[in-house]
Amino acid sequence: MAENEKPENQESVGNTNDNKRIQGGYIGGNFSGSYNNSGDYVEGTLYSVHGEGNVLTFNQTEILQISEKAITARELIITSPYKGLKPFESRDKELFFGRDNFITTLVDELEHTNLILLLGASGSGKSSVVRAGLIPWLERKYGTAFINLTFTPDADPFESFYASLLGNKYSQKEAIMAREVKSETLIQVVDKLKKPDDFWWIFIDQFEELFAISDESKRDEFVNGLIRLSQAKLPKVKIIATMRADFFERLREFPQLVEVTQKHRPMIVEMQPNELRLAIEQPAAHHGVVFEAGLVDTIIASIQGQAGYLPLLEYTLNLLWSEEVKTGSINDRTLNISTYQNIGGVTGALQKHVDNLYKELSSSEKLAVQRIFLKLVGIGDNAEFGIEWKPVRRRALLSEFGDDERAVLLKLVNENLLVSNAELLENSSKKGLFSSSKLEKSDSTIEITHEILLTCWDELRGWIQKNRLGIALRNRLYEDVKRWKIKKPEDELWSGSKLEQILELKKDDNFHQVLGGFNDDANQFIDASVGVRDRQLTRTRIFAGVGLTLAALTTVISVVAIVQQQEAKKQSIISMTQTVESGLLVNNQFDAMVQAIKAKKELKNLWLGKDSVSQPFLALGKGCLG
Repeated sequence: MAENEKPENQESVGNTNDNKRIQGGYIGGNFSGSYNNSGDYVEGTLYSVHGEGNVLTFNQTEILQISEKAITARELIITSPYKGLKPFESRDKELFFGRDNFITTLVDELEHTNLILLLGASGSGKSSVVRAGLIPWLERKYGTAFINLTFTPDADPFESFYASLLGNKYSQKEAIMAREVKSETLIQVVDKLKKPDDFWWIFIDQFEELFAISDESKRDEFVNGLIRLSQAKLPKVKIIATMRADFFERLREFPQLVEVTQKHRPMIVEMQPNELRLAIEQPAAHHGVVFEAGLVDTIIASIQGQAGYLPLLEYTLNLLWSEEVKTGSINDRTLNISTYQNIGGVTGALQKHVDNLYKELSSSEKLAVQRIFLKLVGIGDNAEFGIEWKPVRRRALLSEFGDDERAVLLKLVNENLLVSNAELLENSSKKGLFSSSKLEKSDSTIEITHEILLTCWDELRGWIQKNRLGIALRNRLYEDVKRWKIKKPEDELWSGSKLEQILELKKDDNFHQVLGGFNDDANQFIDASVGVRDRQLTRTRIFAGVGLTLAALTTVISVVAIVQQQEAKKQSIISMTQTVESGLLVNNQFDAMVQAIKAKKELKNLWLGKDSVSQPFLALGKGCLG
C-alpha cells in the first residue's frame, strides 16, 4: 500500500478532542489524521498547540499504526533510527516520540515567562525534549528570525556564550563583548546585537556545569547576568536552562535566581507506558521495521522504575538494530527477542558491550582506556575533604591526551562512547586529527557521550572510586591552566599548600601510571609556579641575610660607641686626677677635694680600663680626702 493511500473503511478526522488508540496506547487532544473503523489504524500529524495567540501545528511526525504488513511494506531504511547515548538534535525531530504532552507544557510556560529552569534526573531526557521537541516548534514558528544560541557553560560560561554567537551569524568583532566577565554582559550583548524582529532563544544545556566545573567568579557574574536579563523582560528573548535535579540545592547561593524561576521550574518525569511504546516502536516503524510480538512489553517491563533509563533504552535499541543489520536479519523487517537477549537486554547491554570491547584490547590499550576515561570525569571539590561526592562528565581539551592515547581515543569515539567537536575541523578526518597532538585546534574537546556510563560500567566506577582525590586536584589544576595560558600572569600561578599538593601528586607513581601524569601545559604551569616560589624564597633569604648583616653591623657600631664612651670617661678621670694632684701641690686642698669627689663618682661608672686609673686616683685621693 502506498504511504499516502488510505486503506479500505478508513475514516478521516481533523482536530478531534477524542482519545484515539494508536501504536503506543492512546493520544488525546488535537489530532489531525486518519484511522479505520475498528480504531486500530492511525496515520497522521499529532498535536496542535495554542501559542501566543496562534494555533500552530506542534509536531509534524507521523504516528504509524497501520498493520504489520503495511509497515513492513514501507521502504526499508538500514540506518538506525535510534540515537544510542547521543542526545536528540533538532534534525532528529521526525524520530522523536513520546514527549508531546510535556513539550506542550513547556510551550505554555514560555507564554508566561522568559526564563525556564527545566529540572530532571540524569538520563531523564531534558536535553532531548528541548533540542528535538521545543526547538523545532520554535524554528517553524519564527522561521529565519529564529536565533538559536545553544551552549553548555563549561569552565567559562562567557566564553561558551561567545562561541554560540560565532556559531550563528555574528562576527568576532560583534561577539567579542560576550567574553567580558561582568553581570552586565548578557544584557549589553542582547541590546547591541539583537535586531527588533529577531527571536533570541538562549538554551543553556547542562546548567549544573556552572557548579561542577565553571570558575567560581565567572559563574557568579554569569548567574547574576542571567537574573538581570530575565528581569529586563526584553521582547522576543527567551531563556531555558536544563539542570540535573540533584544540583538544585546549589541554587541556595543565588536566592534571586530561585525567586525569578519560582513558578517556572518544570520537572521532567518518567515516561508513561504508552509514551514509552511510542518512543520504542515508532522510529522502527518509520524505517519499515516492526518488533517481534512481546518484545516491546518485555523492554518496558525491564525499565519501569529505573532511574535514568532513557539513554540505556536508546543505547539498547540502537545496539539491537545494529546487531540485526550485522547478521542480515534486518531484511526480515523484525527486531527479535533472541537478539535482544544476546546483547544483554536494557539493563546489561551497555555493560556487556563495553566489557567486550575492553577485553579485546591489549594491556597497553587497556591502560590508555583507563587514563582516557579518568580524564573525562569531574569530581566536586568536596571529594578532597572526603565529603559525599558524585562523578560527573568533564569536557576535556584534546591537548590533554598524549600521542600514545590517540589511537584508543579514536576507537572509543567510533564506538560512540565518546564524542568530540574535533570532527568539525576543516581538512581533518578523525583519524588524522587524533593521530598527533600537534594537529588539533586549541578548542578541540572530548567528552563521554552520556553520564550513564559513569554508573553502569562497573570497571569505570571502580577506577573513579580509587582515584577520586587525584582526579579532583588534577581537574582543578587544569581549569587554572586554561586561564593562565591566555596571558600567563604570575598571580594565576599556584603557591602554598596547593602547590605542595600538586608537587606530591607529581611524584606519585600511581598517578603517572593510572592517570597519565600531567600534560605539557600543566607541567609548564607547575614549573612556572615553582619558579616564582623559588624566586620568592631566594629574595626572602637575601633579605634575611641582609638583615642579619645589618644587625651584626649595628652591634659592632654600638660596641665601638660604648668603647669610645668609656675611653672618654677614662680620660676625664685622668684629667680630674691631674687637677687633684696640682691642687695638692699648691696647697689648694679644697678644690682638690671637690675634683676628687667628682672623679670618684665617674670612676664608679667606668668599667673599661678601670684598673689603669683606679690605683693612681686612690693614692691621690688619700692625700685630699684623708
